[in-house]
Amino acid sequence: MSNSAKAGATLVIKIWLLISMVSMPGMPSVKHTAELWFDEPKCESRRIDIENGLYNAAAEQGINPVFVQTWCLESNMFVINNS
Repeated sequence: MSNSAKAGATLVIKIWLLISMVSMPGMPSVKHTAELWFDEPKCESRRIDIENGLYNAAAEQGINPVFVQTWCLESNMFVINNS
């Protein structure tokens, strides 16, 4: 992937995160939570646990319908420094 493509992808991610955190009075809002994992299997396991937990919490509170979407997003924004 070229540097300009990486920069463009990073910009899109930053814009999406900004939009997802905006809420307006009287309008449904997007609730956003992020976690950082460096291992894809751990991320996928945690993603499933989070979805199930949110559905269960909503059901206990009588909130229906609920839409939950989680995903593991691969990114080069954070690098593991082994020094």
